[in-house]
Amino acid sequence: MTTEFDVLIEHPVLLESERYRGPVLTPSPVLTTLWNKSSAATRRRASVDFAGRRIHFMGAGGIGVSALMELCAARGGIVSGCDCSSNTCTDRLKAKQIHVDAGHSPDHVHGCDEIVHTAAIGNDHPEIVRARSDNKVVRSRMNMLGQLALGTRAICVTGAHGKTTTTSMIAQILITAGRDPSVLVGGIAPGLNSNVRIGQGDEFVIETDESDNKLQEIIPSITVLTNIDNDHLENYGSVDNIQSALTHFMSATDVSDPFSALIGCADDVRVRRAMAMASVYCRRPVLSYGFDSHNTLRGINLKLQDDGMGWSFDALGPFGVWQDIQLPMPGRHNVLNALGAIAAAWHVGVDEASIRSALGSMLRVGRRFEIKKDASIRIVDDYGHHPTEIALTLKAARSSTKKRLGVLFQPHRYTRTATLMSQFATSFADADAVFLLPIYAASETPIEGVSHRTLLEAIRAAGHTNVRAFDDSEKAISAILKWCRKGDTIVTQGAGDVTKVSNDLASRL
Repeated sequence: MTTEFDVLIEHPVLLESERYRGPVLTPSPVLTTLWNKSSAATRRRASVDFAGRRIHFMGAGGIGVSALMELCAARGGIVSGCDCSSNTCTDRLKAKQIHVDAGHSPDHVHGCDEIVHTAAIGNDHPEIVRARSDNKVVRSRMNMLGQLALGTRAICVTGAHGKTTTTSMIAQILITAGRDPSVLVGGIAPGLNSNVRIGQGDEFVIETDESDNKLQEIIPSITVLTNIDNDHLENYGSVDNIQSALTHFMSATDVSDPFSALIGCADDVRVRRAMAMASVYCRRPVLSYGFDSHNTLRGINLKLQDDGMGWSFDALGPFGVWQDIQLPMPGRHNVLNALGAIAAAWHVGVDEASIRSALGSMLRVGRRFEIKKDASIRIVDDYGHHPTEIALTLKAARSSTKKRLGVLFQPHRYTRTATLMSQFATSFADADAVFLLPIYAASETPIEGVSHRTLLEAIRAAGHTNVRAFDDSEKAISAILKWCRKGDTIVTQGAGDVTKVSNDLASRL
């Protein structure tokens, strides 16, 4: 097998003289020895000191913000937070003696040195206005994450789809191998029973959210780029701009770490191009994965388990062939996620046995093809809210359902629904019946002419005849209960509060 990166990608903009021809295999033994001889404490002298810093977080109930709060508190920060309402995230923070207020108020700024907010919080928010008037430091969520990553081996998993699952896989592999990583993941990982892990080892495995176009706040050691798709266009404008942002992100790789590398699914042509361009600037090893023959690490001989709920496959790479790897997760896309995790773990020296063991016992992350009920009728809850994700979820559900497949979909954001309407219209082809809920606004202002009923017409125009729209969840549940019968599978799909409907539906079947 060739190990030259120049066979991986032919980019029309990349000149012959610019193409990186470096190794894709193991890091330099000399650099590795130097790294291993230096203690974690020595390396972390470059990290940010959080001791005594009084930090207030807005959006404490969010899956990402709550994880940041725990990490900052573990580093010695004096942490507080607030959110509009309580949930499991705020309950967990309170159980750890972290103060969380219900609701928002400018008074929350009193007593803190800095305030951290998400992209959903505008500059005109009263807490932000008060903080600036009081000369407090105001930071974005990503800026704070970037500070936490300094001094660690930041393994950053990013891309349009598969981030949460791939991050969880890498974390579980490292833990199985006896490493002690810190972890931040955008979901409740069953192996952690949390969205965060406080470790003392070198590695910090981070689900790196690209949605708000602030990737420049983080310096990665290793990037795992799953794919590039046309999501979050309200922040980027075009998919070309997304590719450019991810290229710049990888170009900023920490070259002082001998294990630093660019890892990506080169079945995706945009990922190939981004890695090629980034490697010109940072001159780091490139390790590609996927099913296509040009990849350094390939998944071959895929076999679907009899129940349709998992796979066996062989991994072909620089290490040779690892045969019959078991993955108890449906969907070919999860084999790709597993290959990305194998690539990252192998690159930092994890052995085959640990990788096999971790993948073979992987449990699905909350709301990632999460089975809420598996009796005469199966209820599956899934977070996917982009057309690509919906199509992949339904394909996985189709392969494992005994009879018919129905989907209850809650569109997420008016802008996404409007921009991707034609793609949404064709993403439900594997479903026998489609039930639509009103759009979950996610703080957006409604757009005239864009609604769940507009989507209904688009799906029908694309050729799907069995699709219905409902103005409230109770009517949708009643319709589903009348439609489904023994052996059917119902998928509740979306990033809003449709998971509550899933719980209700499961309890009533």
